[in-house]
Amino acid sequence: MKNWKKRTKITLLLVFLIFLALFAALCWKKRRGIYNTYMKLTNQEIPYSVKEKRKKMYGDYEQKLKVSMDMDNTVSIGENDESAAEIETEIPTEETRVVASYDIDQQLQAEQDNGYTWEEPMVIQNPYQIAPLTAVVIFDTPEECGVRFTVKGKTEATDISGEVDPAVSHRVPIIGLYPNEENTVVLELLDENGKTTDFQEIKITTDSLPETLDDVIRPVKTSGKSAYELTMVYGQKTIFPFAYDCMGDIRWYMNTKVKASGIFQLANNRMIVQDTAAQVPSADKPQTTNFYEMDYLGRAYTMYYVSGGIHHEVIEKEPGGNLLVLSSSLEGHIEDKIQELDRQTGEVVNELVMGDLIKSKYEDRVDWTHLNTVSYQPETDTIIISPRNLESVIKLNWTTKEIQWILCDPRFWEGTEYEKYVLQPEGDFNYHFQQHTAYQVSADLDGNPDTVEISLFDNHSVKVRRADIPYYDKTKESYLVVYSVNEKEGTVQQIKKIPTVWSTITSSTIYDEDSNHIFGMCGHVKESEDKRKGMTYEFDYDTEEVINQFSIKTTFYRASEMKIDYNDLAAPMEVADNYIRGELLQPTKTWKWLWTKKPEQTLNDEDVTFHLTGQVLYVGTYDHRISQIIFHGKKNTYVYDTTNMRLHKKGYLQFYEHIPVPLQGLDADEYEIYVMYQNEFYDTAQTVAIK
Repeated sequence: MKNWKKRTKITLLLVFLIFLALFAALCWKKRRGIYNTYMKLTNQEIPYSVKEKRKKMYGDYEQKLKVSMDMDNTVSIGENDESAAEIETEIPTEETRVVASYDIDQQLQAEQDNGYTWEEPMVIQNPYQIAPLTAVVIFDTPEECGVRFTVKGKTEATDISGEVDPAVSHRVPIIGLYPNEENTVVLELLDENGKTTDFQEIKITTDSLPETLDDVIRPVKTSGKSAYELTMVYGQKTIFPFAYDCMGDIRWYMNTKVKASGIFQLANNRMIVQDTAAQVPSADKPQTTNFYEMDYLGRAYTMYYVSGGIHHEVIEKEPGGNLLVLSSSLEGHIEDKIQELDRQTGEVVNELVMGDLIKSKYEDRVDWTHLNTVSYQPETDTIIISPRNLESVIKLNWTTKEIQWILCDPRFWEGTEYEKYVLQPEGDFNYHFQQHTAYQVSADLDGNPDTVEISLFDNHSVKVRRADIPYYDKTKESYLVVYSVNEKEGTVQQIKKIPTVWSTITSSTIYDEDSNHIFGMCGHVKESEDKRKGMTYEFDYDTEEVINQFSIKTTFYRASEMKIDYNDLAAPMEVADNYIRGELLQPTKTWKWLWTKKPEQTLNDEDVTFHLTGQVLYVGTYDHRISQIIFHGKKNTYVYDTTNMRLHKKGYLQFYEHIPVPLQGLDADEYEIYVMYQNEFYDTAQTVAIK
């Protein structure tokens, strides 16, 4: 009897173990795992962090040192190009655009001291080698006077004019030349009352456009006038930003490639230009870490670093104030962070990661929010954000991070803790899908002082959450939309909806209060008969009549008015001592002393490249080939580790990137640089000595 009981127990144990093994195998086959299966059985949402680790990864992730880099551990940078001299190394240096701009500006100042006269001025075309349809005219006058220039257009409405304040020594900026033409420019001397005392014509001959801008814009309908003297188009496949007049002629462009989001305009009539000199790896496309403040002649004044990279938006919190930047947390997610940068130092003074604001079933993918706009309302200390992949516009307090309201189809947040914030619709309503450029309008468009108006571009396309939005109506057209929000009552009305060609991503809506015109900038036309990829519209807001319409050959990110401060362009450059500023992810110091000799193999110079800008080391290679950069000194060891930045899209392996590694936080030492490259350990034959 005892043997039978023993055999029974053994048999039951074996059956249980077999059942357990089969259950575990089934869980593995379904890619759920025991933990995930438990979560499913108990109707709990599987955390995205668990899902993310089980996704297929591309690239290389081997570590020589078991070090995990702290994504919140950044080093503050405040320096200039000359800071590179504080590091002893054979690694070559590359200067910022600020140095190149300032050197040319100093040469122009020297030319100005040569005493050119009104009768025989010096004309310098494309002085900063970035904007070919610009020029500077230098001359002196016996008495102080103002100067007006006019580039003669093909019609009177396409004349482009500007004025500079009274002076004796003049540096007159010219913007608006036609390409491949002998341009006529009229110069006028102005007295203290603004009356012309003398004038002359000069001729400036320009070269043809680069091939990529040939036939880039075609008029569909023109009225011969526009609220905008010049309209800029930039970003995406429009790699050379350009500006056109009301007849569709290009009158300005940059010959330097500007990719991704491209350009963001500032209140001082300069622009932020996204630079592709450095990128940080991510779970998706590498994130650009650098941007410049520039003017329309091409002068760069300041360069900023952002540790998690920038995308979609850089905007002033208030005119002349701090910058609000859309960035990425890089911890399994991208395009999910908002940061406020101190304008003078580039340091982060406030930030929000979307995962800290919203916890829901929608946190289910790498790009789960896809922030594309942010703006600040100083009177209420609030920001308005547009997380495209949440189909929502959200207003929240920037200090407390408390949600004020959500503008979205109520069905999207139904059954969640966030449905209480959703504005309730009144009147006829069609909700937006995958929206862009959600901003509060300063004008009172509904005549009700108790409401605020929100404009946005309704792309009206769903490619990310089709299963979550069965009510999507698939109309295959986009819309310029204005909402009237009664914040006190928690209600919303749709007061304007103007259809445009279907533009599935990017794009922008702009209301111009001075003219009462509304612009639709359709940056990614989906189904056009002629295969052209963009369209811009100018409508009368009240009648919705099309005033101007232009077809663009390539996709673009946004289009906007080009606002120019000619006095700023006429003034000599002034740059701060710390014109390189911001924050970057800092290498991690490790206590491990592992090596008594160098790695046995040395990496080929063609596989990985190095250069310094200031004290930031740029390490160039293809995306996710390097998993660790190791600085091994006589007393210290630091590791820049990218293994937590798992890539989930194979196509980006062909992207060549320069990873910016700050040396500012390294202790004084003599370092040899090693790398884990395609999962093998290499010496790079490069050294740096930190003083």
